[in-house]
Amino acid sequence: MKLLKTDYMINPKKYWVMESVQPLTYDDLELFDQNGYDLCKAEQKFADSNGYSPQEHRYRYTCKAPWYLETHREMSGPHLNHADLYFRRGFSGDAKEQLKKLAQEDAAFYKLMAMRPKWGVDMSVDYADSDGNVFELLHFEWDGFDYYEVIKNKLLVEEVIANIDWNKGAKEMIERKDEWHTLDFFGQSDWKQAYWGLPREQFKEVIWE
Repeated sequence: MKLLKTDYMINPKKYWVMESVQPLTYDDLELFDQNGYDLCKAEQKFADSNGYSPQEHRYRYTCKAPWYLETHREMSGPHLNHADLYFRRGFSGDAKEQLKKLAQEDAAFYKLMAMRPKWGVDMSVDYADSDGNVFELLHFEWDGFDYYEVIKNKLLVEEVIANIDWNKGAKEMIERKDEWHTLDFFGQSDWKQAYWGLPREQFKEVIWE
């Protein structure tokens, strides 16, 4: 497997500032995501008015850019599942004033006004071989409300990725399978972050103040 790091950066801007030119109703708040990066319809409308086109992501829409691309893989072995950079904005300026007026009629719009700007990185490398071994080789997901802390973790991951021998790592994990295979999701995550020399994952941070 060969990976190419893109030149995309995590967008540092914190807020949507232009009001939505499309009407907003309670229905636009449907499936509001308190933890991740999925945008409800209201957020999508604000993004459009602020000149950003949300990206389709697993049947929803979000603000993201590719972090790594897979340029070559073998038919057996490590392969990239996904590697993306994310951001989600709060509201300021005319956008916040618009929400204030809407919230006076329907308090549900305070859900948007209480949002904190948030950034994150997410990378997953899977493994599958001709002997039937299947597992997640590396998964690092880290969200936060401090842009520079997220960037620090991004750079740390990139330093690790630059020096990984994927096939060697996969072989060692298979040999040490009894140490991690029976652990739950979080236990396996902690084991693998320690194996690669990465900090513990941090994700699903609630976006409200």
